[in-house]
Parts: sequence; C-alpha cells; structure tokens
Amino acid sequence: MSDNGKRAGLLVLIASFAGHGGNYLFYVVAARMVTPPEFAAISALIAFGTITWMPVNGVQMSVTRNVAVLRTSGTPGELSAYLRQQGRRMGIACLLIAAAIAGLSPVLADRLHLGSPQPVVLAALWIGMTCMLLVLVGATQGLERFGYVAFSLAGPLGALRPLLLPLCLLAAGMSGSMWAMMLATVIGLAVMFPPVARAAKPTPTTPPVATNTLVTMIGLLAFSSLTNVDVLVGQAMLAEADRAVYAGAVLLGKVALFAPAALAMVLLPRAAAALERGESADRAVLKTLALTAAGGLAVTLVLWLMPTWVLTVTFGPAYGASKPLLPALALVMTGAAVLWVHLTFAIARKSTRMVVGLVGIAVGHWVLLALLHGSPWQIILASGTAVGVAMVVVEAGSRSGAVRMLLRASKSQQAGVS
Repeated sequence: MSDNGKRAGLLVLIASFAGHGGNYLFYVVAARMVTPPEFAAISALIAFGTITWMPVNGVQMSVTRNVAVLRTSGTPGELSAYLRQQGRRMGIACLLIAAAIAGLSPVLADRLHLGSPQPVVLAALWIGMTCMLLVLVGATQGLERFGYVAFSLAGPLGALRPLLLPLCLLAAGMSGSMWAMMLATVIGLAVMFPPVARAAKPTPTTPPVATNTLVTMIGLLAFSSLTNVDVLVGQAMLAEADRAVYAGAVLLGKVALFAPAALAMVLLPRAAAALERGESADRAVLKTLALTAAGGLAVTLVLWLMPTWVLTVTFGPAYGASKPLLPALALVMTGAAVLWVHLTFAIARKSTRMVVGLVGIAVGHWVLLALLHGSPWQIILASGTAVGVAMVVVEAGSRSGAVRMLLRASKSQQAGVS
C-alpha cells in the first residue's frame, strides 16, 4: 500500500471511529431526553432503517468497484454514462422505498407500538434519502475521494446526528429523532453530490453491461444477516430482563466490527483498479487484514478494561450487567470484520464462490441460533461459531486466505531478489 493509501486508510479509520462515537452519543442523548418507551421506539425505527439498507449497501459496493474499474480502463464518457445510469435507477428506487414505507406507516406504527404513523412517515423519508447518500458514498469511494468518504462517516452518518438531536427533540418530541436524522442526511447529500456530478459532467457514451450488482447485493444480505440477526433473535427469544442486557452489549461490542472494517472502503476501489491493470492486490489485502484485526482487538481490549460505571452512568443501572458480555462480543465482531475484508476483496474480484459460501454460513447461523438462544452467552456462542467456521473455510478454500497470500508474497519477493 502506497503512502497515499496509508494516509487514506488512516483518515477513513479515524472518521469511522468518530462516526461511531457520534452514534453512541446519539443514543445517550436520546436515552436522557425521552421516556424509555420512546427510546425503544427510536431504536426500533433505526433498526428498521438498517435492515432496509442491506441491499443498498450491495449497490454501494458495486458502484465503488465499477467506478474504480472505469477510472482505470474506461473513458470519461463511459464513467459519466454509468454514474448517470445509477443516479436515475437509484433515484427512482429511493422514491419507491420511501413511498412503500410511508404507505405501510399505519401498520408499522401499530406493530412497533409507536402510537402514531407520523414517526414512520418521517423515517420513510430519512431512509429514502440515506439510500441515495450511500450510493454517493460508493461513487466517491470509487473516485478515491476519501476526504469526502471520511466526511460522510464522521458527519451525516455520525457526529451531526447528536448535534442536531436535542433541538429537534425539544421542538417535535420523539419524532424529532427522525428530523435530526433527516437534517444530517440533507447536509450529507449537499456535500457529497458535487464531486459525483463533476465526474458525470462529460458527454456520456455507453455504460458497462455486466456489473455483478445482484451477486454483490446477495453477499451483503448474507453478511448483514450474520452480523445483525442475533439482535432480532435476542429480542424475540431472551427473557425480558436479558433483552436490555444484550442490547447494551451489542451497542458497544459491534464497534469492533464497523469501525475497523471501514478500512475496506479504501481497499475496494484500489484492489479493483489493481486487478483491472493485471496487478496483484495481495499486499494491500494483507495490510488491510492486519490493520482490521489490530483495530478490532484494540476495541476488545478497551471494552474489557472499561469500568462498569461507564455503562451505568451513560445508559442507566440496568445496563451494568452488559459489561461481562462486551469483550466476548467484540472478539466475535473482530472476526466478522476480518471476514468483511475477505468479502470486499471477493467483490473486487467479482468472485461468486465467497458469496455462495457466505450464504451457507448465514443459514448455518440461523440453525445455531435456533438451538442456542436461552441466554446472551448462548447467542454469542452461536455467532462466534458461525464466524469462526467462516474464517476457517476462507483460509482453507479461498485464494484470498491470509496464509496463501503470504506464501505468494514470499515467493514473489524471492523471485524478485533472484
């Protein structure tokens, strides 16, 4: 990885941690300013949005890869045509997503015990706008405009939300949480649109036909299931007293997944471009794997050493019992972050084997959770087993296994010396 690549990786990593700190602060402010039932409603709306974004995250990664390839081997006209095509398609998709959720707002409000459809309608607008923001982030990744990527992670997807939240809650009550999310997203769209618009300015020619987007979406759905379904199972199957305990552990434990895994945002466009030039991306992948694992382990250590009073002071006495779960859950999520790097490289290579294998692992995870759901520790064991098996399978059967890449790098270095 070049010096520019290292700086970009460090910038995105710092922005990712800042964004997650902002999201944590969002929940802290919300917990202090609204009643517990309203806090639960806000959490449910955000979780619903996260689930909705699963396939859009696949589109985001596909856009990143394709933009990076077109910058390497295409023409400005082809890149312009592709960006305009994706803009039209995702604009229509975002409108349809928002309209569908708004249309179902009475049903969702009843099922989620929100009392009124208004928060769901606001959430629909926020979700639709965020889907477009994610695609813009994917385009700026492919353009290697990592300053914009860092801004999106630290700002509209992170720290801007808690900054806007207090005034919005005071002005609109519980619905103010969705207003804060929407305003942060509007700021993100305003900042992220210009660089993409400039790349789409040349006269368009013919966009690429084969983009492998569907396979990417399936892979992201499988990975999202592997790292999120435990929350749904916990809510449905755990005893009432254990639900809040596990939810508190998840809020902090999954920082070990999402914060260091942001390094893959730098890897994807650069690996795709290198492969398009016929070069090897093994060294960049190995460095990203090492940094991701180190970041996740650092989060695990911090959570292990963190005093229990941090949880009880910020969220309340009921969350103190989450403390013993934090390091174990963070360790599992560190493994998932490493798996995310492998999936990112597979997407850069347009490989379907990794996606097929990940779908199998996700199904196996469901089976494990059907057997192990009696306590938070059992759920963590089920997730840890699934992630561990996935990592072993990657090492045993994938060309992107760390040991294989190390051996190839060693042979290449020896050949260069001789």
